[in-house]
Formats: sequence, structure tokens, C-alpha cells
Amino acid sequence: MKSLFSLAVYCSFSLMAYAEIKPADKPRVLLEEIKLLDDNKRIIVPVKVEAKIQSLVSADIEGHVTRILKPLGSLVRQGEVILYLENKDPSYTYAAVPVRSPINGVLSQMHTSQMTKVNRGDKLFAVINPKSLKLSAEFPSSDVISVRSGLMGKFKINSQSDFDLPIKITGISPLVDSRTGTASAEFEFTDLKKTLPPIGSIGQATFEINQGSIIMIPEASLVFQEGKAMVRVLKGANAFSKKSIVLGEQRDNNFVVKSGIQKGDKIIVRSSRPLKEGEIFEVDAPAKAKIQ
Repeated sequence: MKSLFSLAVYCSFSLMAYAEIKPADKPRVLLEEIKLLDDNKRIIVPVKVEAKIQSLVSADIEGHVTRILKPLGSLVRQGEVILYLENKDPSYTYAAVPVRSPINGVLSQMHTSQMTKVNRGDKLFAVINPKSLKLSAEFPSSDVISVRSGLMGKFKINSQSDFDLPIKITGISPLVDSRTGTASAEFEFTDLKKTLPPIGSIGQATFEINQGSIIMIPEASLVFQEGKAMVRVLKGANAFSKKSIVLGEQRDNNFVVKSGIQKGDKIIVRSSRPLKEGEIFEVDAPAKAKIQ
């Protein structure tokens, strides 16, 4: 009898000790508070540096180029003679006709040569002002609604360069070309004290556009029930309830949420083990959570 009593006491103490050593295993979770984030859209388009002031001169008469006074690249003044045209037809006088520069600038292109016969309307030469620059670009139709005149951006010769120049949109066409699906636009440099790229350079323009505020959640926080996307929202101190949400686009490892949750809600991002509806859990610090 004494032996049975001793065995019962031993078992009781063993069970008590086991209960003290191994308490109930509550799941541990990692929470994230919902915040409104700026919805920034980045638009990148290729651009070409051009002269803002340029003039293309064509022939007013039919004849031959008898003399060219200014070589390519010459600085010229408005009204200065660049070349002479002379019509050899006997019905015309043989006086050479001077062709003058319409603007101050640099002789950038010569479309003819000495003793070449030209017809009325043929291109002769072009003059540009290299100190007055613009940038030309084509915006895809999907981006036209997001940009406007006055929008500030940055210009780079190539994407790998750290050097950029501030630019501003000065005009954009309201019409989309049906062949290309793009709308023409022009920009200008806003800091003329910096070294500007030469005319003809190709680069890229970048614009950051704030489209308002959005809610984004990590992909890992999503659970699906009967094909519907849901999140587990903190209820009280250590419980949760499932809420159905409407998802928008995916951005990297996050999803935009259109509706279903709001700023200030706390959702379960990850847990140490699968959670059951109504199960009590403990909130863990991010560094201590065991990822499921």
C-alpha cells in the first residue's frame, strides 16, 4: 500500500514539473501597421538636344551656286551673304543673286556645293543659334495624361551617369499620332550656368509624378479563401479577424490595395506557424519572429 502511495505522489510531481517546463505553445506573429504612401510614377523618355532657334534657307530661283563665301561652322550675322546664285538662262540677266543668313548664329548645314545646279525650293543651308537649346521627345499615349507643361525633370546623357541637368516641359501636343501612338513634346534646360550637351546629343529625360496616396501590403500578408484575397487584421490585443480586400497592381513583392482596409489597421504579415480562426497569439518583434 505504501508503495502505491509513493508511486502516485511521484507521478503527480512529475506531471506538475512537466507542465512547468513546457507551457502552452502560442503562435508568434509579425505585425505591420497600414500607412498611406505617396504614389510616385516614374516616366523615362528618350530625348534629342536641338537648337531652339534654327532656320533652313532654300533657293528662290533656279540657277547655279557660283560662290560660297562661308564654310561650314562659320559664325554669321543676320543679313550676311552666305552664297551667290546665278541663273545661266539667256532670258534672265546674268547678275548673281546673294543668299543671306536670316538670323545670327552658326552655319550648321550646307546642302549644296559650288557650281551645283539648284531648282526653286531646293535646300541650300541651315543656320542655328547654339546658345539657345531645346529637347524634343515623344511621350507614349499612356503617359500623356500624366504630364503637363511646367513639369520639372532631369536629363542624363546615359542611365549610368551620375551627372544630370534640370529640365522643364515647355509644351506637349494634345494630339497622339495614330502611326506611332505618341505625342510630341519639347523641354528646356532650366540651369543655363551648367555645361550643356552639344546639339544632336541623345539622352533620356526622367520625370517623377505624384499621383496621390495609396495603401500597399507585402505579398506574404495575403491569404486566400474561396479565391478571394484576404488579410488578417489585429482584433484586440492578441486575436485577429479576416477581411476581404480588393487588390490593384503588383509592385515588386507588394500589392496595391484598392479597398478593404484603412490607415491605422494592423495586419499579420507572418507567423511562426499556421493560424486558426479565433486562435490567441503573441506579437513578436521583427528580429525574433520565426518565419512560416
